[in-house]
Amino acid sequence: MASTTDWARAVATTITNYLREEEQATLRRYRIYSMIESGGNVLTNQSGRGFSWEIQFRQQPVSGNDGETPRNFARHNLWQTAALDYRGYQSTDMLYVREMLENRGQQALIDVAGKMSTRLQTSIEQKLAAEVYTDGDAPGNELRFQGLDSMFGYDGSIDIADGSTNAAIQAADRFLAPKDVYAGLSTELGAIAGSQTSDGAWPDAQCDPEYDYYSPIIVNALSSSFSGTTWAENCVEAMREGIHQARRNDTKEAGINLVMLDRRMFIDSLNNLDAKERTIVSKTNGLKSFGFSDVYEIDGCEVSTEYNVPVGCGYGLSTDNIALHSMQPQIIQSDGPYFSETNQAYRYVASVLANLKFVSPRSFFKIVQEVGV
Repeated sequence: MASTTDWARAVATTITNYLREEEQATLRRYRIYSMIESGGNVLTNQSGRGFSWEIQFRQQPVSGNDGETPRNFARHNLWQTAALDYRGYQSTDMLYVREMLENRGQQALIDVAGKMSTRLQTSIEQKLAAEVYTDGDAPGNELRFQGLDSMFGYDGSIDIADGSTNAAIQAADRFLAPKDVYAGLSTELGAIAGSQTSDGAWPDAQCDPEYDYYSPIIVNALSSSFSGTTWAENCVEAMREGIHQARRNDTKEAGINLVMLDRRMFIDSLNNLDAKERTIVSKTNGLKSFGFSDVYEIDGCEVSTEYNVPVGCGYGLSTDNIALHSMQPQIIQSDGPYFSETNQAYRYVASVLANLKFVSPRSFFKIVQEVGV
């Protein structure tokens, strides 16, 4: 009969090798993580107390010149610093020596020790899939990823006629007024400086770069200015508003390329589109290439769904502007088993210490369903 030490060594080797070999598959099981990985935006072995990046919010002033016009030289600050900390998750389990010895041979209905790594990894995988959407700044979420809803807070709506902010959401207004703080910077319009430079309502109206450099698009799919009264009737119009308005400042390489809808909204959108209107995705680097079949295309963007999208919501993503920063050498790090002589037990843990980074909220949009007054 194998000794307890030999048994523990075998289990330790199994759990470490399994997590290392399955690490990439962990990301590929979920749509957004698949796109992050394919863009080379999974960064491991990161250090420091957190991470930061610079956001250019304005341009240098430009003036006329006739070849003899005097020049005024002055310094201009063009950047704001966004910063996030590392957060994470852990899953633990424990096996007593007697339980490990009992769970062998033909009497073992379930391979508890040998499959420990599978269960720990699966638990964290499923948690990470949901954390893409979480509001990491909400009370009680201090240890959770700062996901998409960390930047999509809103207060009132943008008046469809003149671009002013309505304290209450008006039925006709297509866009809600962004009001949140993401990575230490405000998402409100004009939070630093700037203003609209043309008549009309934002985001249709032109404005100074600093006016909306950090403001996401939040579309109200139930606006009475759309042609219908429900999401099923307005889905194409609402998605197009989000897609094209979010492209107002970006480049081709960093544009909106993926729309994720909750399952009911996805089904309703499929029912709205007939075969002539809907484009089947054939991209070589999109979700189809990763084996996801429930995907179609609208205006150059893939549209899909997954279980964890919050009910009644949709998200427009520029996946090239999303990164996952991990302090550990791999996203899910395994440790153990460690033997406790006092308890006569082997302890196992799998953990994540990382955070998501969205380069700028202006590269994203959210679809909500609000009934205005």
